[in-house]
Amino acid sequence: MALLLSGGLIALLMLNTALNQGSFELTQLQQRTTRLTDQQQGLQQQIAGWSSPDDLAARARQLGMVPGGAPAFLKDDGTVLGSPQPLSPGGNG
Repeated sequence: MALLLSGGLIALLMLNTALNQGSFELTQLQQRTTRLTDQQQGLQQQIAGWSSPDDLAARARQLGMVPGGAPAFLKDDGTVLGSPQPLSPGGNG
């Protein structure tokens, strides 16, 4: 009887240890998920800042790009709609 009771206690102890280890791993994974979520939100805010029209225009100017003038379009039959103008490096048309 004592052997059966001892075996039961050992099994209960092993089960308790396994549950505690699983709980510890779960806590670690939840903390990691929180950190990664915070990092993702920070990166999304950074992308949103870089995508703002003012920031895009400033970076385009740094690259030597100039604003486009009035557009001209080519139709399927080869005719041109609008009057295309070459751009000067200093600005529009």
